[in-house]
Amino acid sequence: MGKRTDDISRSVRAESMWILCRVISALPYWFQYYVLLELIYVILRYAVRYRRRLIIRQLTDSFPDKSHEEILRICHRYYHTLAEMVVNTLTLSGMSDRERARRVTFHGTSDLHDIITGRNAVALTSHYGFWEYYTFASLWLLNHRLVVAYHPIKDKAMDKFYLRLRRMDSVDTVSSKQFMRYYMNHKDGIDGRHLVIGLISDQNSPPRGEVHWYRFLNHDSLFFDGGEQLALKFGLPVFYLELNRIRRGYYRCEYKMIYDGREQVERHEITERYVRCLEQTIVRCPELWMWSHNRWKYKPKPSTEQIQPTDRQAAI
Repeated sequence: MGKRTDDISRSVRAESMWILCRVISALPYWFQYYVLLELIYVILRYAVRYRRRLIIRQLTDSFPDKSHEEILRICHRYYHTLAEMVVNTLTLSGMSDRERARRVTFHGTSDLHDIITGRNAVALTSHYGFWEYYTFASLWLLNHRLVVAYHPIKDKAMDKFYLRLRRMDSVDTVSSKQFMRYYMNHKDGIDGRHLVIGLISDQNSPPRGEVHWYRFLNHDSLFFDGGEQLALKFGLPVFYLELNRIRRGYYRCEYKMIYDGREQVERHEITERYVRCLEQTIVRCPELWMWSHNRWKYKPKPSTEQIQPTDRQAAI
């Protein structure tokens, strides 16, 4: 009885959030992005001061050449980015494919099609801009099916809600724990279409066994390398997707090939290329990256090369 009650409660919560999103998505653009967005911005920046110490600390450590005033300006612009992410999320529920195609324009698709015709491929993305929009690439990948890895949310109602928001006809969303098995079962394609594997690869990877450190934004950093492992094992081309904001709610995305699937490379080289591309993107417009995540929880010990968590109090 208790489990059934919990299931009903989760379903009611998920449906209530969905209805709220549908209402907000029906509002005019000017209200969504110039009234609601500014209200959320004021709440995040002034009322809640959401993770402000963590944001400023990470910005300061990442850009030691910038003055304190410059860091504060980036921090304040970042709160606008956060507010826009909230509005973008709330409006996803009512978005048609036609509207999705207007929200994000993808460039370099003709070159991409030439390279991946008859092949699977890997697309590496990041928490830059509004990353949920990366799935709109499926509208341009006419001969491929987009498969996206995700980390399930512990709150099952929120997990159900987000899966519903992300649902598109030509996109499969697969738990990261089941991803390799899924790929092995479908590596020959789905309904006659090859796969493009979409991976957000800038998470702070938990240390497991032997790890490799990358120098990134003035830090020794860990990255997920699942895309590189797939590429090397199956000879897949790898693309970096760069998302740039044109105006509120509208973006331009470009494909950049970082591995052709045939070149002989050293281990970690593909991920290194991704890291360098991402770093250049962030340096160019830092307020679009997710600075409120605790990016550098772990650091290498100089003597033993073991992993040690950093002080997490700033994230609270």
